[in-house]
Amino acid sequence: MNILFTGGGGAGSEAIYRLLSTKHKLYFSDANVSNINPIIPSENRYSIPMASDRNFVSDVVKLSTKLSIDLLVPTVDEELYSLSQLNSVNVMTPDTKYISIMLDKFSCSKKLLELGLDVPETILIKNYNSDNWTHFPCIAKPRKGRGSRDVYIIQSQDQIEAYLKITGLKGHNAVLQEKIIGQEYTVLMSSNANEDLCAIVPVKVECKRGITINAITEYNNSIIKACQDIHSRIPTKGCYNIQLILDENGRVFPFEINPRISTTFCMSLASGVDPIDVYTNNLKTHDLLPFKTGVKLNRYWSNILK
Repeated sequence: MNILFTGGGGAGSEAIYRLLSTKHKLYFSDANVSNINPIIPSENRYSIPMASDRNFVSDVVKLSTKLSIDLLVPTVDEELYSLSQLNSVNVMTPDTKYISIMLDKFSCSKKLLELGLDVPETILIKNYNSDNWTHFPCIAKPRKGRGSRDVYIIQSQDQIEAYLKITGLKGHNAVLQEKIIGQEYTVLMSSNANEDLCAIVPVKVECKRGITINAITEYNNSIIKACQDIHSRIPTKGCYNIQLILDENGRVFPFEINPRISTTFCMSLASGVDPIDVYTNNLKTHDLLPFKTGVKLNRYWSNILK
């Protein structure tokens, strides 16, 4: 099968290539093709426009046709909404409505709350006042964003205005979110084309700097049950990622849902769960697929001198 990944300059691409290239013909594309790891052969690397470019969708379709792509896997938030609507290419994303909700941190929180799930309290900064918000320290972040960009810990009321000035964000485009104390997990969710959930792979985050640097796969029944519950209340197809905190009392608090594969997608592959197989074969299982626990991720810088 011929597979094209966008966002090929991302941290997980070289691991995906090593883990899947004997099984599929893999191509990686990026707006800056030089960012793609050179372990990936040059003939497998392609340049595409930024998602904001008016030719982005048409150029991706042309590239997909040129390479006889069987499956397109977008990995960049800004690309998801437009690519999910394609009919000419098979695209592994959640459905368009799901993407629209989850890409907005405020609407994601509202939706999970409406569904009766435990979530950190989240408000728009424009609606903040000292009477309706007592959660300090808390998290401030853009409604739309990725890679922990413009995410800050806010210690007091005085820092809220400073946050808006530093980031240039307006109050309606940023949120305050209750800071839950506990262990962070990033959880891969894999479902087939009919929205049937087939696999859950919890990854315990040990170090994070925008992206996950060190982590380990871990079987945690509380997390698995909570994520099954989330999917049952708002099911979708394809592969997505739930970011959550497990507090000291064992309560699970999802704080973001990324409607795409994450940089820890390679850990799922290494643990024996392949969401591409699940999706393209429309796999249906009675029980969740097993995965190998204790798979460790350690990311390092490499220096390429030419």
